[in-house]
Amino acid sequence: MTPIGMGEFHHVGVAVRSIERAVELYVASFGAIVESGLFHDLEQGVRIQFVRIGTLRIELLEPAATPSPLDGILRKGLSLYHTAFETREFDALVGQAATRGMTVVSPPKPAIAFEKRRVAFLSSGGLLVELIEAASP
Repeated sequence: MTPIGMGEFHHVGVAVRSIERAVELYVASFGAIVESGLFHDLEQGVRIQFVRIGTLRIELLEPAATPSPLDGILRKGLSLYHTAFETREFDALVGQAATRGMTVVSPPKPAIAFEKRRVAFLSSGGLLVELIEAASP
């Protein structure tokens, strides 16, 4: 099997209880620039907004359902909890997860924040990685 890289770094995901308060903090403290509007992803059970500090894109996520996939993360006091990569090799990477020692914790599904392109979450050694299907050329 030919190894496939993870793709291009896209963002880090930060779980927050309130996107509005987080945006205020990131703008006031770090000079963040708001990069997107607010998305409500019913499929994922979260609300999302992107901000940028320099070249770092941050995906702020707050719970939008009960229960929410963020509940455990927020309960543990975690904030930064995943890194994301955009890839044209989406299906191959998800398909190779087990042979790479990774577990698919959230199978591919469309994401409103990425124009309904699919995302999947993989885990290995406590690291959570989001794969984002690259847009068609």
